[in-house]
Amino acid sequence: MLVSINSEKSSLSSLRKRWGWLAALFAGSILILYGCLFLTIPHVYAQQWLAQTAVIAAYCLWIVWRYLPENYRPVIESVEAAVLPTFGWGNGLTLLRGLFVSMVAGFLFIPWPSGWLAWLPALLYTSAAIADFLDGFVARKTNHATLLGARLDMEFDGLGMFIVSLLAVWYGQLPWWYLSIGLARYFFIVGLWLREKRHLAIREMPHSWHRRIFAGFQMGFMSVVLWPIVPAWGATIAGTLFALATSASFLRDWFIVIGWLDPHAASYQARQRQLYRLFSFYLPPLFRFVFAGCGLILMGRIDTLWQPTGWVTLFNGWHLPFPAVLASFLAGVGLIAMVMITMGAMGRIMAFFILFPLGFDMIVTGPNLVNTIAISCVIMILMLGTGARSLWQPEERFMYLRAGE
Repeated sequence: MLVSINSEKSSLSSLRKRWGWLAALFAGSILILYGCLFLTIPHVYAQQWLAQTAVIAAYCLWIVWRYLPENYRPVIESVEAAVLPTFGWGNGLTLLRGLFVSMVAGFLFIPWPSGWLAWLPALLYTSAAIADFLDGFVARKTNHATLLGARLDMEFDGLGMFIVSLLAVWYGQLPWWYLSIGLARYFFIVGLWLREKRHLAIREMPHSWHRRIFAGFQMGFMSVVLWPIVPAWGATIAGTLFALATSASFLRDWFIVIGWLDPHAASYQARQRQLYRLFSFYLPPLFRFVFAGCGLILMGRIDTLWQPTGWVTLFNGWHLPFPAVLASFLAGVGLIAMVMITMGAMGRIMAFFILFPLGFDMIVTGPNLVNTIAISCVIMILMLGTGARSLWQPEERFMYLRAGE
């Protein structure tokens, strides 16, 4: 027992030293980016970025320090849990997410940078999203999946979603009410805390594939919404649909934990099966049919199908190379994607690609009924798949598996 206690103290001591190196890495990375910003944007904004980033980074580091004793693998039967002396590669990716999210927070309440710097908030949050996709996979492959990693994953997910939602609202990409999505996890936590204070029952949430899928789509959308080329109206349409899915997931989970819904009841499971068939099999073909009609109308409005003049002008304004060739290529991609979505072939993947031509149409012609309906149908297909009567859906099996499973 004495050996075990000494070993645990030694492991914690090693982790605290590594935490010190982690803090130095955070500080060094932040100062390097601050130096770059100081040379390219007004000094007052660079200093504000540094102050805000430092505050959020300090909060992330405090969370890591607080939960260092949880750096052990989940207990299995009679196996005793032991604190691991290293973070591991998986947790290392999670920690990088904290750094990237902190850097995104620095851009709050200052004007959207111009030029190439306008892409920096999106690139930072996208890097955090990629790390979120990979950290669990790496942790499982290296046998270093710990409770600390799970804790940091949830904390940084919630913090990142709140910060990026606030930034998107600040930039005018999303309406003010979208902050409720960014704060949803914290509302949930506060609600649980209040129930615990009142000694009310709190029931355990069952595992849900759709909770993880909707969260993944939400994170992916928030990575794209900060692109400076994304029109605000299109972002609002897509954001509203993603918000409805996310809100429905949170409400269902809340009703389960407070006991209004019993996931083990036969009536609940029957309703879930009915809803699953409705949204996964019967509605998607309708979205495909409506989208095909909208796509034909939009094609008829394009002056030159294989080289839309409006797109060429748009790309010239963005100083993109070979604008005419790029416009022709993207028009071809849009046509192929439209046909494949209509047939139900790789529908989710094609739905992602066709969002670009639809977005360009919305920028050039402005929002109208046809492109609004088209984008709405594509977003629904992206989330739900192509449903019944689909020709080929190879991506479906990956929707329900975590990386590496």
